[in-house]
Amino acid sequence: MKRRFYLLNCLGALLFSGCMGYQLDGATRSGVNTVALGPVINNTTESAIEIEVTHAMRSRLQFDGRVRLANEPENADAVIQITLTKFEMRPIAYKSEFRTTPDLYRLKITGEAELINPRTGNVIARSGTYGESTFEFNSDLTSSKRTALPPAAEEIAGFMLDDLIEAWR
Repeated sequence: MKRRFYLLNCLGALLFSGCMGYQLDGATRSGVNTVALGPVINNTTESAIEIEVTHAMRSRLQFDGRVRLANEPENADAVIQITLTKFEMRPIAYKSEFRTTPDLYRLKITGEAELINPRTGNVIARSGTYGESTFEFNSDLTSSKRTALPPAAEEIAGFMLDDLIEAWR
């Protein structure tokens, strides 16, 4: 009985020793504990998408918890600068076999982001990624597109934040 207990304890110790040093949350870049979000620049042909991306990034920063969001760049360890470079909307499914009326669209926002040290102006990290979502065409394209924009903005914000903040060890 003692031998079995000793064997199980040794086996358990060996099994769990592989988990030493493991963290459940992501490691952040050294010296970056607070970030400020600069104005999102929209270089696409679609108006006002920068508002949705700004909202998504602020929400993502607050939800994520790896870094704190500062309102002023001078109170932050780093500043996130985002430039939206491309907006695409493509039909991916049609109502009829004649492919005349699109039924389902894919909306895609592409952008670049930089994590910048506000004191030196040096770029700490860069990200180039996209966020996308699909939507059904309902009564008019503008209203339908408006429902697909928030999920695409949330996706690009999540990818950018992970690229900029996550430090691989």
